[in-house]
Amino acid sequence: MLVQSKFYRIVCDVGLPPTVAFLCKHHVSAKRYLCRREPGYFEKLSTASKTTLKFQGGVMSEEEACELEKDTRWETVIRFRNYDEAGKVHGMELPSVDSFMGEIKRIIIHGQDEGGRQAQPSIFARSYVLSTEQLRRWDEDGMLWIKNGLTLDEIDELPTLAAEAANLPKDKGPWLIHHEAVEAKGNRGEEKRLCRVENFCKHHKGWGDLCFGIVQDVVSQVEREPAVLFKDKLNYKGPGGGGFLCHQDATAYATDDLAKRHVSVMVAIDASTKENGCLQVAAGRHNEGVFGHENGVMYGSIESKMHFTDVLVQPGDIVLFDSYLPHKSDGNATNGWRRLAYLTFNKKSEGDLHEDYYRKKAEVMKQGSISINLDFGGKIVD
Repeated sequence: MLVQSKFYRIVCDVGLPPTVAFLCKHHVSAKRYLCRREPGYFEKLSTASKTTLKFQGGVMSEEEACELEKDTRWETVIRFRNYDEAGKVHGMELPSVDSFMGEIKRIIIHGQDEGGRQAQPSIFARSYVLSTEQLRRWDEDGMLWIKNGLTLDEIDELPTLAAEAANLPKDKGPWLIHHEAVEAKGNRGEEKRLCRVENFCKHHKGWGDLCFGIVQDVVSQVEREPAVLFKDKLNYKGPGGGGFLCHQDATAYATDDLAKRHVSVMVAIDASTKENGCLQVAAGRHNEGVFGHENGVMYGSIESKMHFTDVLVQPGDIVLFDSYLPHKSDGNATNGWRRLAYLTFNKKSEGDLHEDYYRKKAEVMKQGSISINLDFGGKIVD
């Protein structure tokens, strides 16, 4: 049936072996088969199940049943269906879905296909497995939003990690600390406030575990080859904090001198809303080269013809985007903070360029800029 065939492809795309997909695909076929072969099975079906049977092809024909019985996997399909039926007892205590997640992950990562070959979609799929559909979306859109990408424990730890990065002592390490001037409450003029910390993942265990774990894994999967850290920053957009004008990161990453293309990964620490300045992206516009710009800021005449989507992330969400993807964000008009980490990678085959980038960044900072692009909408202060 069409629905079963589509579901088979979805299960395979997730990374489960074809044998598992076969069991799922034939769940309805097993119901039709048992109505043919097992006396009294039809009578045990619920009224709803009897109704859906009419739309699922009805009781299986003898010819169909004989053909399926030739498949060595068919006996397992019937067992699978019987397990499902056994769980339909009102009031029965059943294991939670979460209790199966470890085994499902093990099968995805270490499972084998019917030929005994590894069914793992990517050799880089260690901490998180991207499905075929996710990879397709990445290629098509130049971005990929992984909701709930982190575990609950990792999500709970994010505010602490952000606070520790914010408290790194300025001028006492390789990290960079940036501040902006914002309007103080009560018409008290401007006040100095933290807006960004950079170059910290290699010097902080917690951030290093996150950066060189799941984040590096998913980037290597979309790149289809090993990726290495290019730059790392954490934007602290406090109340009244500045946004970023429309730009492409490619012009800020010294693409002519360093790697040709990059992948940035946003890790959400706080929820993003329209009011606190969420990321806005022009999905699918990443394969058109560098658009017209001045000092990295896209010309308004070009920006106005693009469609931007609000990326309203929740804590623990992960968003990958291509360095040529146009994006922007508004300032924070709320009384809360909107903290987002941006960890950027390049292909390892193009070199480990992390130190090279920050040497180039140091030259720009002497001019009082937060970025090689002049896209920051706020006011930088020492």
